[in-house]
Amino acid sequence: MTNTETLYANIRAHIESHYPLLYLVTFEEQQADQLITQLAAEDKHKIYEWNMARGVVDFQHKQPLADYRDLASTLENWLNDELTQHFLVIKDAHLAMRDNPLVITRLKALAHKLLHDDDTNATVLLISSQACIPPELEKFITLFELPLPDEANIRAIINRFVDRLDDTIDSKALADLTLAFRGLSEHEITQLLYRGYQQDGHVGSEDIDLVLKEKEQIIKKSGILDMVSSVEQLNDVGGLTQLKTWLKQKANVLHNLNEALAFGVEAPKGVMIVGMPGCGKSLTAKATASLFKLPLLRLDVGSLMGKYVGESESNMRRALQLAEAVSPCVLWVDELEKAFVGIGSGGAGSEVATRLFGYFLTWMQDKTGAVFVLATANDISALPPELLRKGRFDEIFYVDFPTCAEREGIFTIHLQKRNKNSVAIDVKKLAEKTDGFSGADIEAVVKEAIEVAFVDNRTALSTERLLDVISNTFPLKEVMKHKVKEYEDKFKDLKIKAAS
Repeated sequence: MTNTETLYANIRAHIESHYPLLYLVTFEEQQADQLITQLAAEDKHKIYEWNMARGVVDFQHKQPLADYRDLASTLENWLNDELTQHFLVIKDAHLAMRDNPLVITRLKALAHKLLHDDDTNATVLLISSQACIPPELEKFITLFELPLPDEANIRAIINRFVDRLDDTIDSKALADLTLAFRGLSEHEITQLLYRGYQQDGHVGSEDIDLVLKEKEQIIKKSGILDMVSSVEQLNDVGGLTQLKTWLKQKANVLHNLNEALAFGVEAPKGVMIVGMPGCGKSLTAKATASLFKLPLLRLDVGSLMGKYVGESESNMRRALQLAEAVSPCVLWVDELEKAFVGIGSGGAGSEVATRLFGYFLTWMQDKTGAVFVLATANDISALPPELLRKGRFDEIFYVDFPTCAEREGIFTIHLQKRNKNSVAIDVKKLAEKTDGFSGADIEAVVKEAIEVAFVDNRTALSTERLLDVISNTFPLKEVMKHKVKEYEDKFKDLKIKAAS
């Protein structure tokens, strides 16, 4: 049974069980209409539709049936009508309900009528591009999501398009396009097929560049994920030799994924990098995307939080769907511990965080797209233990303050990055004088010393000038010594693999 067939059967069961308000989240109104038409045909339901653009319209032709009425007035009419074997379809539901208490209270009154009036037999179908469930309606609404086409459906869409144009497509091109179109809606797939055909009169693997550009547009328009431009290379990261070796091994697998899968190797899932602030976790995330030669998407879970019941969860689903749509990619979840803070502590915020966490865990376990999840965190003890068990991430690495040898390498990297002759500077002496400095502290020292040299008649950068800046710098390990000591003790207890 396909995802669409499963959804149809599920909605059918809810209608037969007299659930009053069914909420379908989708951008594809035409597909939603086809689903409703199919549902109505079985029991010969009459369909009334209201949409924000034209009011009450004929469901088939979308022509207005009366002068424009807002949703509150339309609901008042439906409350007074005799409803038998009716589907009441409300389009643009999230816009109609938002900050409109009259609509919300009349929807609640209609739900009560559908539940308790024996002479009434109807179902309200709310259609919207995003979930917006006011608390007053939470107990009456059942939420559904129209699934995106799976691989079998995508192949069918491509084949129908090719047949309609009397074109042909070879099996390799069909497989390549099917993979590239994953995560897109039927409308988006069809539009891209038209664009590809218009360019050269043929549908084939050469159209994949169009798909990638379209996916980049989708990310920009969503406002949920950020596409981070990454120029950092793994050589720009000082130290962390074990982590670098591990990432290079995963890169080898990803660059030869088909062969690796055939050999029995599993596709990489992701890595969690935890440890001290300023020690290279974010830099490593950017360098990983460059190493893997994949786009880097940044997920800020805090930005997903919505005002209405179900809105945060809908945003999370949309974000992860977008990540799968752009796959293969690296999904960077920064400061993961802040994303799921408060789980198990009680309260409304905790409930939302718990639901988001549950969805994220399920997705991590079951995701089918080639999304490599790179999560960074400072305080791993704040994370639920379910996230840390094997199977979620391929590995968890602990990043500590750099050793003396690593500090030498970090000084060399930052000096060379700014076109300064590291040979003329005693980086070993600098490293010995910066015990407890993080990578970010060392970068700040180099930047300040260069700035002071510029202001001081543009003199050459020297070891002495750098040492002078070091003597006036208070590293993070000293500024936050109690917090850092707390982190160090927790990481020792957890026995996580060292990145260095």
